[in-house]
Amino acid sequence: MTIISAILDYKTAAIDVRERFSYTSTRIREILGRIKATEGVSGAVLLCTCNRTELYISGENIENLNPALLLCQLSGVEEHKLLMPLFNIRYDSESIFHLMEVACGLQSMVLFEDQIITQVKNAATVAREEKTIDSTLETMFRLSITAAKKAKTEIKIKAVPTSAAERAITELSKKYCFADKRVLVIGNGEIGRLCCKKLIELGSNVTITLRKYKHGDIIVPIGCRTISYDERDGFLSNSDVVISATTSPHFTINYDMVEKLERRPELFVDLALPRDIEPGISQIPGVASYNLDRFYTDFSVLNQKEVSEIKEIIHHYFLQFEKWQNYHREARLVNNMNRINVNY
Repeated sequence: MTIISAILDYKTAAIDVRERFSYTSTRIREILGRIKATEGVSGAVLLCTCNRTELYISGENIENLNPALLLCQLSGVEEHKLLMPLFNIRYDSESIFHLMEVACGLQSMVLFEDQIITQVKNAATVAREEKTIDSTLETMFRLSITAAKKAKTEIKIKAVPTSAAERAITELSKKYCFADKRVLVIGNGEIGRLCCKKLIELGSNVTITLRKYKHGDIIVPIGCRTISYDERDGFLSNSDVVISATTSPHFTINYDMVEKLERRPELFVDLALPRDIEPGISQIPGVASYNLDRFYTDFSVLNQKEVSEIKEIIHHYFLQFEKWQNYHREARLVNNMNRINVNY
């Protein structure tokens, strides 16, 4: 059994490339089905976050299969020869180690961040629901998640922001005073709510958008005012700062919406992928704009002790995977021998 992975992340590709490989939940399910139907493939899992797209494939006689090319083709990317070099292709043990490091937050833009564990778990869940995950990838993802939980429980991490949202606000607050500023946060998901909480701590007057059609309980951070998502355009002139973090496939803020204003927000922060805010607005006089790539900082140098301890945990669970793999390999050999003896 061979395991191959294709890795595209913030280290190798800029945000305009990454968003071409950012998929909706429905599209992920479609892609998994197409890949599972490929000759030799017995399992496929697709991990897709704002900072990475990673495809894991397992199967027999798939050594010549190029998962990066598969993703390019399924994404309708015509210039695949230009983009394929941006993917890291890993085999077998390298794929396993990488996934475990990802789950533990060692590969994250914000080192040790918590959200990635849930994202890895969700990727496996979707593949399970689509029946594209085999026993090899099931075990690999299960042990990676277990390693991440153990690392989170046992390793005491230094004070590092635990999400891209907190990292963004913390970085910006070093050069921009948020106290008494009127901030519009577009998007009431986890990232948007984390931004609100941090901004309120900094003394901002925060308003968050809500979708009318959203079902279930709506969580509004304490201290926030609310407006309908459809009212965002008219609210821009009343805002000093705009932060957008939605899962919309379209821009929530475009150039024309900002350019026409007599009084414009001075700062736009885009924490979404695909991007929420049209990049061209940074060319409008008096407007500053930031996206996710602006907030990448490598904390690993500051946390060498913690990184080493987490890698020891990863090594332990990697050995468990090898043990599982060897057991099943030997079991298959015994079964094959028994079949031969019966036929003989």
